[in-house]
Amino acid sequence: MRRTVNHKELFQCVNRCAVIAIALFFMYVFLNTMPQLVPTTIVRNIVFAGGSKGLFNDDDFKIKKFGIGTDGNPFLTVEGKAGGSTPQKEDTGLAYVFVTNNGTYAATSDWMYTKWHAHELTLDEKNCVKSMNMNSGVGVEMEDNVKITNTNATKLKNVMTAEFGLDNKDGSICANQIFDTAPK
Repeated sequence: MRRTVNHKELFQCVNRCAVIAIALFFMYVFLNTMPQLVPTTIVRNIVFAGGSKGLFNDDDFKIKKFGIGTDGNPFLTVEGKAGGSTPQKEDTGLAYVFVTNNGTYAATSDWMYTKWHAHELTLDEKNCVKSMNMNSGVGVEMEDNVKITNTNATKLKNVMTAEFGLDNKDGSICANQIFDTAPK
């Protein structure tokens, strides 16, 4: 049985595929160049822009144990479920903060993006974010504990669990409430 090719249908199919490929290419370029194109002050103002409320449990932030694991990654365990809570209020974020000999890192869940993710950051003496590197290559694993990966840290100085908030007046992000802290 021989099938006749309809050139009009073939042309439409190729055009659809080309449009999809071009759209995917531009999306890829946009997502990979956005951090360079968007000023930091704008990023700060949209980090906590919106999202869905989750559940909150105090035990998810009561530190039970912490250290550098046998795999070389900083970790902490909590009395509740690691990563079990998400922000309850607009313009807030929850964090597990690790101060190491190789920098400060945080596993965070914020109002706009409630999935837990990691950042390298610098905090000032009032626990306000001075700088945040969203492309540092660190990761977070949430299982029975909170683990920050790819830090190259060998010592853990202290850990903290906190709620951070965005000040809409000046764009600063500071700890509103420290749930627990543990020095090494």
